[in-house]
Amino acid sequence: MAYLVLARKYRPQRFAEVVGQPHVVRTLQNALRQGRLAHALLFCGIRGVGKTTVARIVAKALNCEGNDPAEPCNRCLSCEEITAGRSLDVIEIDAASNRGIDEVRELRENLKFAPARGRAKIYIIDEAHMLTREAANALLKSLEEPPPHVYFILATTEPHRLPVTILSRCQRYDFRRIPPAVLVEHLQDIARREGVQIEEDALLIMAREAEGSLRDALSLLDQALAYGVRTREELLEAFGLAERELVEKLARAIINRDLAEVLALSEEAYRQGVDLVYLSESLTEFFRHLLAFKVSRKGPAEELSPAEIATLRALSMEVEPEEALLLFQHLLRGTEALKRSAYPHLSFELHLARLCEIGKLASLREILRKLEELYQKTPEGPPAAETVTREPSKPETDTSWEEFLAQARKEKPRFAALLASLSPPEREGEHLVLKVPRGTLLEDRDLQEELSGYFFTRTGKILEIRVEESPGQNLKERLLERPEVKEALAIFGGKVAWVKPRTEE
Repeated sequence: MAYLVLARKYRPQRFAEVVGQPHVVRTLQNALRQGRLAHALLFCGIRGVGKTTVARIVAKALNCEGNDPAEPCNRCLSCEEITAGRSLDVIEIDAASNRGIDEVRELRENLKFAPARGRAKIYIIDEAHMLTREAANALLKSLEEPPPHVYFILATTEPHRLPVTILSRCQRYDFRRIPPAVLVEHLQDIARREGVQIEEDALLIMAREAEGSLRDALSLLDQALAYGVRTREELLEAFGLAERELVEKLARAIINRDLAEVLALSEEAYRQGVDLVYLSESLTEFFRHLLAFKVSRKGPAEELSPAEIATLRALSMEVEPEEALLLFQHLLRGTEALKRSAYPHLSFELHLARLCEIGKLASLREILRKLEELYQKTPEGPPAAETVTREPSKPETDTSWEEFLAQARKEKPRFAALLASLSPPEREGEHLVLKVPRGTLLEDRDLQEELSGYFFTRTGKILEIRVEESPGQNLKERLLERPEVKEALAIFGGKVAWVKPRTEE
């Protein structure tokens, strides 16, 4: 007899053997005991979480000759036939290959016939979302009012693709991803039955790779047993997975912006035959955990080993939340691009190099501190020799322009910063005129009115703000000469790339 893979050899045959779906099992068993099982069921969930398996168990429970209506005995003739897949009363249909209206018409014609042996006839339609629109519409009447002896069980990984008319006629059960701890415990039990002892760390890696799918986990275990895996290191060698140490080294080098180390580690992974897509995914997952540790005391919801937790906590002290978020975001986008790349090695190295070139982000607290430092360094007033081109006529007021600026620094720092580089206002008739160059914030009319009102409140004089062109000097040059711009460039270490004048609406 051909070898039977573990996923089939240890397929649950009773509700008590179903792994990781207690909410589904409890509801179905209660419905069977009370005789309240719906005639149309919809099982939703990712691949390999037990949808078809539970459907077969429900079929056995409906036709079982034992005493417990909520648990098949697996000893009667009906249970044995369903287990062996030769029962005439349980019809499994693959909607991916039988998706047309002709197949549904044939199904409807057979509904009127009584069960061959058991009490009920069960139709299990797998991948139900693959049915065509016409086939789904033809199935509606049968789903809503089937014969008393007929039950429908639809299984799908994409319930959103099913028509609403189908969904409204079915009782829906959502199968969840199986937690890593549950998978590890189940894999240990299977390995023990097979007479093999495997380290728990190796089983934990299999559970993570399965991403909540029991069938995927058993397939990985099957492959590991064929290789002779006993330890974590043997598993990594057998599957070509990235070492945890390699991921941690890469993460630390990226945080330190050590481009040489990053490229060396990337080359080492390439020469060892590590799957670069998997390595990029592992690195992305690492920074996801790092971000979780940075923003929450509990860290990520996933179960991690003590060594992994210690490493993540230590590295979380070296990054700001903004930096961790940015690196996580770029890694996710890079991983998606790497999967589509025709040159994965070069794409991976280029992506890591870009990460190292991202300047370390300053936190919001640091930015505010630097802005405060910039304000404190803003000069109290413009030097007369540098900013005043001609001797202005001083306003006839009890408050001088310098005194007004000093008072504005305390009450209206924003105005003080805008006026610091301007010449004092000139008197024209009964009011004062403040000339401002084009391209400044004081071009805004609302701001002009606010400043004029504040000036009148403090001095009792009317201030007119007049925007003028500065001959022989473009806007960028004028801005670069402003002391607050110079201070900002010195503090933040930047440069003015371009200037966009504000346009009035």
